[in-house]
Amino acid sequence: MRTAYFIALTSSLILTCAGAMAQARYTCADSNGNTYQSNQTCSGREVVQRYTCTGSNGRSYASSQPCPSNGMVYYGPASNSSSSYEPTIPKVDQAPATLKYLSPRCASLNDAIRTAPARGLKHDVIKQMRKEYDDECSESERQADAQLSKDRKDKTKQISDATQAERADKERAALREQQCGESKRILFAKRARTDLTEGEKADLRRFEDNYRSRCG
Repeated sequence: MRTAYFIALTSSLILTCAGAMAQARYTCADSNGNTYQSNQTCSGREVVQRYTCTGSNGRSYASSQPCPSNGMVYYGPASNSSSSYEPTIPKVDQAPATLKYLSPRCASLNDAIRTAPARGLKHDVIKQMRKEYDDECSESERQADAQLSKDRKDKTKQISDATQAERADKERAALREQQCGESKRILFAKRARTDLTEGEKADLRRFEDNYRSRCG
């Protein structure tokens, strides 16, 4: 009877010690986003807080939820939204200015390579696509660069021509205003005279007609 009691007491102590020695486990993420289990605090980002609990039968088990109040509880570091792991989605580079000048095949390949990282394609696949692009599209790229350069020069010339035309219009308008002002001064001076001969009166009428046609 004493032997049985001793065995039972020993077993209870062993289970209690085993529960006390249970350690918290953490689910962590490395810099590449891979997850792994650890009994140490995560050196990178902790994905989910883990609890190691002891059941009523004395056995330990892992849980992502707090342990029942009748079991032993081991808490990992409190997690929050700022420390949770969020995978980084690669950004898509801006399309090159020459894209619209490339051949349809090369434009399609260019788009495929540019968006490949965001679509999760592997490095060796992207490398093969770049090789195909270099082999097939070098001439198309050369022509696209030349056409883009020509279009930019043409646009610059159009802007320059429009600027010069606007400047010339302003200069002509300023000259016309100046000439009309002088004609108006002469017209008023002639009208103020009372000693005009018949020939001078005829000249005045012609001058008035010209003034109205030019200056309104």
